[in-house]
Amino acid sequence: MHTSVRNKLIALFSVAVALVVAFSYALDSKQKTTFVSEQQRAFPEFTSTELMDSGRGHIGTQVLTLADITPHPYQLVNVWASWCGICKTEHAFLLELQKKGIPIVGLNYRDNPGAALNVLSNDGNPYSKVISDPQGKLALELGVIGTPETYLVDGDGQIIKKLLGVINDSIWKEELAMYFNGANG
Repeated sequence: MHTSVRNKLIALFSVAVALVVAFSYALDSKQKTTFVSEQQRAFPEFTSTELMDSGRGHIGTQVLTLADITPHPYQLVNVWASWCGICKTEHAFLLELQKKGIPIVGLNYRDNPGAALNVLSNDGNPYSKVISDPQGKLALELGVIGTPETYLVDGDGQIIKKLLGVINDSIWKEELAMYFNGANG
């Protein structure tokens, strides 16, 4: 192979590798960034089934409505799915919050119920209730962009904040703890 052709191929390969590394870094950084927006709107009214194992190996049929998920002055509604890799990143922190008594409702988004139950069974269940949303209808009404997303919802069903991305200790302390009697997770 001629030297100039070989040098051009090496340069082209080097540029391609640099672009792949840059895009990988950019995507990884984006996934670790959480965007918080103040909201003042009603959580959509809904009727859905609760994702739960009835104990006989199949999915339960308990019906949930907005009143069922807003019994506390404030609660978190966390949009997640078993296929969502980044949801696994925040799962351990949600379990910590749940152990501290923070009410968290799950919204299982466009997921296979069996796979979702398997995640909760194997990794722990941070949710007091899990809304099954296999077609994403409720998520669409909420304005979900992707998973994970978390909504701070008050006892009247009003959305106070929307968090797009992973909840971690710093996001908790900066944005949410004050609503839960100053709990600092």
